[in-house]
Amino acid sequence: MRGMITAARAAFALLICAAVPAAAQDQRPAPTAVWAPKPTQTTPYPPSHKPWVKLADLKAKHAGQPAWNEVVVNDVNFHAEYNQAPPGTKVSSRFRPDTREFWVVIEGESHFTLAGEDPIGATRGSIVQATKKTRYSFEVAGTGPALWVDVNQQGYNTLIPAADPPPAQMPGFTLMKVGINIQPAPYTGSNKPHFNLHEAEKDPKFNGQNVVQDDHMWAQAIWGYEKNLPPYDATDKGHFHVSTNEWWIIMESSIRHNIETVGDFTSNEGDIAYVPPSTWHATRFAGPGPSCRLAISGFQFTNLLELKGQ
Repeated sequence: MRGMITAARAAFALLICAAVPAAAQDQRPAPTAVWAPKPTQTTPYPPSHKPWVKLADLKAKHAGQPAWNEVVVNDVNFHAEYNQAPPGTKVSSRFRPDTREFWVVIEGESHFTLAGEDPIGATRGSIVQATKKTRYSFEVAGTGPALWVDVNQQGYNTLIPAADPPPAQMPGFTLMKVGINIQPAPYTGSNKPHFNLHEAEKDPKFNGQNVVQDDHMWAQAIWGYEKNLPPYDATDKGHFHVSTNEWWIIMESSIRHNIETVGDFTSNEGDIAYVPPSTWHATRFAGPGPSCRLAISGFQFTNLLELKGQ
């Protein structure tokens, strides 16, 4: 069981939802004391998952390859892949019939076409989002390769318009032409087709924001400066989540992590860090800043905080 609360445990645990502005998560309000279950043994990392995936290591591993793909998250909630491709690379028209998808651009430039939306020029710091049933395609542009992270909910499916060449036949399946009523899901709340961090932070009022909001997909750009935080405390356990893992794409500068069973480390732009459910972790801005991490989870964050001295 991967941190999911059963009905009996839910009756036992009253949880406090941390529905606070993104930047405020590094400056926690006074918590309410509650009882909550934490496994006696720390939740193990899923197979093939690492606490810290360094972009520098991925680049070194794939040195000399103009295009490469690496699965970086593949757990019960998410499937995410790191990609590099040269200019001219095209992803043909397609859509997810039941789930949303988003892309985080780390380097380079790509031109996205989303049904019903204006063309999108995605560059470093861009997050492009397609709601379910939204047809999309994109092409790598510019003079150099593009690097991006493609994030999907686990169990996603892909449909290709019949006007395009059929996809490769999958073993055990019969490929057939069928009909579907396509009505793309609307963009509601903080969900937008395109968000760019570096454009957003030009606004002096910007202090981070929710970027993706769905019942089973939540992404929050947590942004700020280390200079505005209390001094680093190596004994601070931070918080944990009972119901979901949490992972981060570092979008700007550096982020300092202290993860139970892992210890202290500082990740940099383009890196990915990951923590399983029910695992203590304290995460904060690092360096002169500004710093930003895209915090990703299966649900809106419910932070169970350490109560020191109790």
